[in-house]
This record gives sequence, C-alpha cells and structure tokens, in this order.
Amino acid sequence: MSIRFLLIAAPILAICAAHPHRLKDVHQRSSRDLETMILNNTVELDKQGGTFRLDWDLVYDQDATNPQVVLEMRVATRGWFSLRFTSADLSLGDYFYGAYDADRPSNSFFLDKHCELNNGRGCETADGPKDDLRNDFQLISIVFGQDYTLMRIARLADTGHLQDVAITPSPMMIGWFWSAGIWESGQLTPIDKMGFQDVVLIPE
Repeated sequence: MSIRFLLIAAPILAICAAHPHRLKDVHQRSSRDLETMILNNTVELDKQGGTFRLDWDLVYDQDATNPQVVLEMRVATRGWFSLRFTSADLSLGDYFYGAYDADRPSNSFFLDKHCELNNGRGCETADGPKDDLRNDFQLISIVFGQDYTLMRIARLADTGHLQDVAITPSPMMIGWFWSAGIWESGQLTPIDKMGFQDVVLIPE
C-alpha cells in the first residue's frame, strides 16, 4: 500500500529542522502547486531494466531565462538513490541523494552533493561525493510502493552556486544510481545498479 507524502510530512519536517543545511526551500511556486502539476517529459534512464524513470517539466514563473526544474524519479527500490548532473567539460558532478526510511525517519536524507570528475568519472565509490555548502533542492513529495520509491524535487536551472552544475539547453550527461538498502555499518549501502545517459532537460 502506498504511503502518501502527507502521512510522512511530520517526520520529514522534523528531519529538516534537525538538519537545516540539508534542505533549502526555493520559494517559487508553492509545494502544493509543484506536487500536483503534470510533468510533460519522461525518459527511462535504465533502458534495459526499467528501474529508474525520470519525469520533469519547467516552471518560468519567476525568470524567463532561469526556470525552476521539477524532477520526479521513480526508482525500483526503497533504499537510497541518486541523480547526477554532469558539466559539459566532464569536470564536475552535481548530485542529488535521497532516501526515506519509514521505520527510522532519522536515517532519511535529501542532499545536494558535488564531486570533481576526471573525464566524467569520479565519486561512484563507497566514500561518495561531498556535501555542498548549501542545499539547492526542494523536496516536493514522496510515495512508496511495495517495490519502488517515487520522489519529486525541484531546483533552479542555474542556482548560481559554484558547487552546482547549471542545467542548460543542450544534452547533459545524467548519471543514475540506486541501492536496495540505506545504511550498513555506518556507511551507505553499495550501489546495486547505475548508468549514464545524455538527456535534454531544457529544449533549445
């Protein structure tokens, strides 16, 4: 049975209060508007296994040149998962990491991370990328199924932050990663599946 966002809002707010640096409110459209809006673009990032689908759309309410990008990930896990935006020169990876543990909400996280890359390769390791100095993602909603997690987030295309990769009107290398668990001996559980795909998030 699915657990709607409203049923877990209180524990998430408690997490955010305990870790104010981990979640930044974008203050554009209301969270309710972003939760109910239809996302008109979709891509199956895991083309062979169908375990990681990305839906998205753009909101130009505040700035015609810098839209808010609303992203929804449907991942075949109830563990942690991640999405990576890669700079055009393959030198910087900008990561979103998310997980919600219904049994232990304190294990949950919604993080903005970064990593210096070497020709597109870098932090897909046990140590993982580093936390950004500020979190530019807004958590919109979470839905759990028996074998998947559906999470919707938002961020500005260009956050103006050096640790973030600007989303531009051109193909971007998108990395995707997920694990069946969340924590193991104080570390994130190992990646179970991952891949990369070029995606145009903002049309030219």
